[in-house]
Amino acid sequence: MKSLRIACTLTLVLCTYTGLSLAEEVTPGRQLAEDIFGSIEDNPNGMVDIGEFVNFGRLIFESMDHDESGFIDFPEFTEWDFGFNFIAEDSGQKQAYEAAQKILFAVWDRDGDGKLRRQEYHKAMVWDFTRADANDDAFLTRDEFLHGYLVNVAYRAAITGL
Repeated sequence: MKSLRIACTLTLVLCTYTGLSLAEEVTPGRQLAEDIFGSIEDNPNGMVDIGEFVNFGRLIFESMDHDESGFIDFPEFTEWDFGFNFIAEDSGQKQAYEAAQKILFAVWDRDGDGKLRRQEYHKAMVWDFTRADANDDAFLTRDEFLHGYLVNVAYRAAITGL
């Protein structure tokens, strides 16, 4: 399982850094990602800081944790969705989207126990923010969020068939 997680992580990272970019046209997946970005900003200034990003992640964690157990299992993870699942179904990419969900869960489940604990999720949010912050200015622009945030990269690639 660990080697699969490492391979999946490397694949996602390599795809991102080798120039595999998502089209600039406004697709349903891009529009959804832009709407998500807009909902993160406390002060709509076009940028999100680490505090806003982590707070947004905390709220998502709480809403995913249906049974309030303090962790998210895979069924809870896949049942909760921003709307990418509907786009995947409409575009005939449901299987690819489900694979992206499995990969993302495995990447974030650092100890491989099948549960995302609050601390693991928090670390994933911080890592994802840092990775997406291409210019290292401690803020995510809309473009950095759209093209660098792991959830957007994985889910949008899956639903567009890239």
